[in-house]
Amino acid sequence: MKPIFLTSKADFEKFRTSKAFYSEGMKLRVAWSNQNFPRFGFIIPKKVLPKVSDRNKLKRRLRAIIRANLSRVASKDLLIFPKSGAIRKTYKQLNAEFISLLTQARLWK
Repeated sequence: MKPIFLTSKADFEKFRTSKAFYSEGMKLRVAWSNQNFPRFGFIIPKKVLPKVSDRNKLKRRLRAIIRANLSRVASKDLLIFPKSGAIRKTYKQLNAEFISLLTQARLWK
């Protein structure tokens, strides 16, 4: 199954009042979804990572982590806010942190 990524403004608006979970390198917001599969979105502002290449690199890593763990994630809409230190973390560290956040949010099957 191919993951669906959030793209429309309406998709992102519903996260304003959603529950947030925090870790050292990222923040996760969870919103209810009527879909039968999880959907993901990313917000990485210039203030966090000024270089476009760094923001894109981090998004590619996070997409790869999502694809690798998709079958074990509950059907909710998830918005990921990486912090500035996330670019210095390895794939393995980011993956562990992502799984930790999902477990904290009780979305890890």
